[in-house]
Amino acid sequence: MLIFAKEIGKREHHHQLEDKLPKLKQYMEYQRKLFPYTVVRAGLDLAYKEVDDIMNYVDNDHRPPTDSSRQEYPADIGQWYKNRFPWTSAFLGMADMHFMLVTLIKSMDSFRTHETASAYHWPVLYDCIHNIIQVYNSLVRDDPGNSRDIHLSNGVEVSFDDFINNYWFDLDFMIFSQADYPHARHQERKDLIETEIKDIIAEGIEPLAALKKLTAPLKLDDSTIKLLNRDSVETRYLELKSTTETGNQFDRIYKKYIENSLHGKLSVIDAEYLESFPFMEAANKSS
Repeated sequence: MLIFAKEIGKREHHHQLEDKLPKLKQYMEYQRKLFPYTVVRAGLDLAYKEVDDIMNYVDNDHRPPTDSSRQEYPADIGQWYKNRFPWTSAFLGMADMHFMLVTLIKSMDSFRTHETASAYHWPVLYDCIHNIIQVYNSLVRDDPGNSRDIHLSNGVEVSFDDFINNYWFDLDFMIFSQADYPHARHQERKDLIETEIKDIIAEGIEPLAALKKLTAPLKLDDSTIKLLNRDSVETRYLELKSTTETGNQFDRIYKKYIENSLHGKLSVIDAEYLESFPFMEAANKSS
């Protein structure tokens, strides 16, 4: 199973402050209506079908294969790819993305191992999940009967911004780029990194060297540096790092505690949800 910031196979978490904070309880009730595993898997499945269809079309001399069920094909394949997968296409060609989708789908079917993604996987996952949530939310609003065929939630629209806030570790692949969503939970780290890089560059350091000079907790891993530098893609970064399922991969959020100035001792997962729910509330008010 692919490792996210929270366990995508769990969906019944109850926050220790729900009985004290009614708005937080509503937020957690929304979380319990989501099917996070299905959000990820359905997004990957949709992307694989689309990319596979287009690649088969190209391989067939830009003619629809006889076994294809696709009704329309784009006139400009490159532009279609950029529009459909804006973050992925900035870093990866379609063939590399196709390879990565196969790898990611296999990881979702593996329940005896945990798979760790590199920086190259996160923009792919980001685009895939964004696309399937758009499809699903449109069905929930306009054709709720058919929305059950995808079943990303128990009958509610899925907040893409909130999903990224909760399940992504960071947005390092977006450094010096602007997202279409607030992703406020991760914005502080992004702002700090960008400021630090600007300060290093101001000292006469080349941009790539500046990326490498960041120190913990802002330090970037090798795959992120190569991604941001638009280096040639190395196959090892398209693969996942696999570890045996031990049952304790998420102890860091369930069994570790931090002190909250208002509410005292909280588990890490409760502290994270407490931090995330105001951002969704603010997004709902502005929409």
